Amino acid sequence: MIRAYPEDPSVVPGADLVLRVSTTSPRFRVDFYRFGAETTLVSRSGWETGRHVPDHLPYQDWGQDDVGLDGERLAAWPAYRFPVEEGWRPGVHLAVLVEDGRVDEQPGVDARSARALFVVRNDDPTPRAHVLYKLPLLTYHAYNCVSAESTAWSLYSVPAAENLPVAVPPCVSFRRPGGGTGGTPWDIHNYDPFDPTPRQTFVHWDARFLAWLEGNGYDVDVCTDLDVHADDGLELLARYPLLVSAGHDEYWTDSMRANVASAVARGHNVAFFGGNTCWWRVTFDDDCSFRRLVEWSDPASGHEPENSLTGVSFRNGGERDRDDHPVPVGYRVQHADHWVFDGTGLADGATFGDAPDEYLVGYECDGARFDRRVLERRGTVTPTGEDGTPPGFVILGVGDVAASGWGTGNRAATMGLYTDNGTVFNGATTDWPRLLGQNPVVDRVTHNVLERLSAG
Repeated sequence: MIRAYPEDPSVVPGADLVLRVSTTSPRFRVDFYRFGAETTLVSRSGWETGRHVPDHLPYQDWGQDDVGLDGERLAAWPAYRFPVEEGWRPGVHLAVLVEDGRVDEQPGVDARSARALFVVRNDDPTPRAHVLYKLPLLTYHAYNCVSAESTAWSLYSVPAAENLPVAVPPCVSFRRPGGGTGGTPWDIHNYDPFDPTPRQTFVHWDARFLAWLEGNGYDVDVCTDLDVHADDGLELLARYPLLVSAGHDEYWTDSMRANVASAVARGHNVAFFGGNTCWWRVTFDDDCSFRRLVEWSDPASGHEPENSLTGVSFRNGGERDRDDHPVPVGYRVQHADHWVFDGTGLADGATFGDAPDEYLVGYECDGARFDRRVLERRGTVTPTGEDGTPPGFVILGVGDVAASGWGTGNRAATMGLYTDNGTVFNGATTDWPRLLGQNPVVDRVTHNVLERLSAG
């Protein structure tokens, strides 16, 4: 058994990547791959001396000495340094850990162990890429249990106080295995019938989107939540005309949200190709452990609801319960003459993404509140704004999930956008990346949004 995690999940060329590793093998090596349109071998380390150390508790920094629930000593996981050469291309990278005597020449991105995900971030102040893609690292770790052991838990499965010998904080750390791959998500058994890879891992949504981007000729740089959280001066976000988030980007800190909002106010653009976006407000207890506070839409948050930034909210869409609802849901088009639909050939009232093998809207989706009586008359719906959706948000597509027997609030996903100096587009469904390369309308709309909003 071998497991590892990066001390810092975002590094720049010329620096060292520090991996913390525990293994039962006397020796191991690390093969480094870059993930994009293809997975390519970048570098291979020499053999390192292995050491086995115990798991820590989910909220601890596993790179520091600590104590367990029964007071037992937990030794820090050993640190191994590997150079990130200047020639390494920015993007998502995969550390594949190979124990002595084993062969792993063509690794899959997803695994429960022997993998660690990290980003090589472009530190050029004038990058060639016009698109910055953000990995939802905090969402990965919110669901990450590391393993199936009794001392492993996620933000969704913190043990009750009466079941523990000592009180524990309801936190999880990003300095532990998992975080995109190499760990066990809490909801691993909630299978997607169209793709059995675990939803709360890199491979399910983000890998698809990044592969599609590079395969279609887009220059893309990548960052993590932590980079956006630390970007109070917009040294990172201000370099790019467009920030892209896709799939399931659920967990946001105050600083993440404030920095993205500041970038929009300064004329930069954001494209959300996901759902349940910015749903939980989280805070850090220390430099690596974070906890949930409240939902952004909860008045107790002291902030405006998330749709004041994103345009839409999970309150008006919801979750398809274990994918057992039989009616596929896509988008019904309105404002077909909008530039978002250029080249699609669609007319008002046409639908896309609702074929039996597609289900574009789900498994989680977001919407702006509107008058459903207008929808039932097949009229053109507009946001009421009473839920916090910004003035000027244009609903371009409506996915009525009520017809399939699920949903909350207004029970409809709404694809759309608004402009307030910068433009914010929202595809409003987690499964947008799943249909890339399969549905020509999804592809064309994605191209239109990227090309318009990334023009610098």
